[in-house]
Amino acid sequence: MQSKLKIISTIEARMNSSRLPGKVMKKLGKFSLIECLITRLRKSKYVDNIVVATTKNKSDDKIVNFLRKKEINFYRGSEENVNLRLINAAERYRADLIVQLTADNPFVDPKIIDYMLKFYLKNINKIDYLTNCGFGNYSNSYVPLGFNTQIFKYKDLKKNYKYCNRKDLKEHPSLYFYREGKRKYKLKNLSLPKKYKTNLKIRLTIDTHKDLRLARIVFKHLYKIKSISFGLEDVINFFKKNKSFLKINKNTIQKKVRL
Repeated sequence: MQSKLKIISTIEARMNSSRLPGKVMKKLGKFSLIECLITRLRKSKYVDNIVVATTKNKSDDKIVNFLRKKEINFYRGSEENVNLRLINAAERYRADLIVQLTADNPFVDPKIIDYMLKFYLKNINKIDYLTNCGFGNYSNSYVPLGFNTQIFKYKDLKKNYKYCNRKDLKEHPSLYFYREGKRKYKLKNLSLPKKYKTNLKIRLTIDTHKDLRLARIVFKHLYKIKSISFGLEDVINFFKKNKSFLKINKNTIQKKVRL
């Protein structure tokens, strides 16, 4: 299936993390977190462009210098107003559809992104906002933490901005869709094929040193087998055989927004 719409994958990234400063440039093997994610995203059959949305802070010069060296597109904007930063990044690179990701989720599976994009494009008149993580309610998520993906139209993100005057709406660009805007938009929490489902409590988003420790263990093991191309199915199979590793970061508290 081909689409005339330009599909941009945006990656929100900054160095000023409160719990793990500089985490997006921390190493997984020979890759930084952000490089790991970008390298994997390039395997998508549907994403036309990848854009890192970072900030104007001096501390984020390190991210920008890396991106320039690797010839990766980026946009620099406000640190606090992530919503506006994302809008401006998408506008600069002329996005029609946005696949919203963050650099602290380096294991996002491009095959799942493509599955979701294919579904979105096929049902584009029936869906405005597509997710796989339960609209922020992780008990309804179809993927483990760290594989979250949101897809929506740039024009809707921009249209919503005039209503996003609260701090949490500026910090979380897609929040308006499924909270204040849930009666306005057609929302879908997409169930995935059985091979991507698990009852194991897997956490592969990186917020703390323990999260990073676990991510490095998983990466080291799976990279040996499949190089950078391993996916969620491989991650699930790894943890089925190595459940003890889940204890490493099981007590990490996931920050939540008010739903």
